[in-house]
Amino acid sequence: MSDLSDLQLALQQLLRRYAPRQLTLAYSGGLDSQLLLHLLVAPCQTLGITLTAVHIHHGISRHADAWAEFCQQQCQKLGVNFKLHWVQLQGRSALEQQARDARYQVLTDYVTARDSALVTAHHANDQLETLLLALKRGAGLAGMAGMAESRPFGKGLLLRPWLNFSRQQLEHVARALQLSWVEDESNQSAEFDRNFLRLEVIPKLSERWPALITTSARTSQHLQQALELADYYTERALADCATPDYLDLQQLALQPALQQDLLLRKWLARTGLNPSAQWLSTLKQQVIAAREDAQPCLMLGCWQLRRFQQRLYLLPELPVVPKDYTPSLHCGQRLLLPAALGELSCQLQPEQGALPAAGTAFQLAFGSLSQTFKPVNQPGKPLKQWFKLWQVPPWQRQRIPLLLQGGELQVVAGYQSSVAASAASCWINWQQPG
Repeated sequence: MSDLSDLQLALQQLLRRYAPRQLTLAYSGGLDSQLLLHLLVAPCQTLGITLTAVHIHHGISRHADAWAEFCQQQCQKLGVNFKLHWVQLQGRSALEQQARDARYQVLTDYVTARDSALVTAHHANDQLETLLLALKRGAGLAGMAGMAESRPFGKGLLLRPWLNFSRQQLEHVARALQLSWVEDESNQSAEFDRNFLRLEVIPKLSERWPALITTSARTSQHLQQALELADYYTERALADCATPDYLDLQQLALQPALQQDLLLRKWLARTGLNPSAQWLSTLKQQVIAAREDAQPCLMLGCWQLRRFQQRLYLLPELPVVPKDYTPSLHCGQRLLLPAALGELSCQLQPEQGALPAAGTAFQLAFGSLSQTFKPVNQPGKPLKQWFKLWQVPPWQRQRIPLLLQGGELQVVAGYQSSVAASAASCWINWQQPG
């Protein structure tokens, strides 16, 4: 049984390479995960790995309760920890994706340490299906590379030991070991894209080209290597372009055009964003290449892309200060500001970062960019000109607290005061969140 020894060797090599201490198996009870469960028991015992099998009850099939009971019984026989989770899906729309997302949401909670991992029984047939689906939607290199043997997941890893083995090989071993497994009747419905490929497309392709599953697995390996190499150089280039707050567009422009797209994608991926090629083209044309005095803004989900002074900023959608918000601030008072702007205080004693002020009560305002402001020992200018000199991004200018007395702008919180420290009777401190 060379197939059995090959499968066992692949498992042992993977477990030794990544050395997880806690291993979670995505266990449906079907052929693939049933075989993986049985073949994991021995190496996990040998290597001192804690193995847990997690079964997700989707509630879709009338046989779902029986499948859960079967899985529990199998784990009891093998002495493997078993966990059962119920998930609630919303209607029949995008059922495949809903079920997948729900499964991985649950499984993430089991991978909570660097030395923990999720293992799945994906095989070469699954990889070919993934490749064809990526081709259908016009995916880039990351999509066409398919599933990787390992990738970050939760706080640990997701491992797929059998991507180089066909389902036929797995079934051959499972039958030789006289295993039983559950059969999901939905797998026979061509309504779902993967099933359509599995039932109608791949059999015809394999009939014409019998080695297709093996050669496509090799193609995925080549693409994975190309992806890893591209990621390596992109990360190195991104270190020259990105700061924790923004992307330096002058540094970005020094990169080759193709590398620029990869850099933008990698930068956005840090926030979990994966835009379409069309959206990325719009970003380059309407934001990055906008005229110098423009204030471009492009939305991506609930995030804003803004450009200022050859810097690209990725910002959450900012709450707006209510127009009727014009409270007073008195000496000795602390004021919690709206729109996630933090706290403003007026104290008798100076604190680090506080600005001098004169008086006992101030009117609070926002905006008022045409208001004249005269910092200490400097000429008076409209506030908007000072903001330009201070290089305050346009989207922040409406969110800076302004303190007035008798209609005169005395303090621009966080920036400047028109009162000298020697003449101060109180001090204004703006504690911004984060």
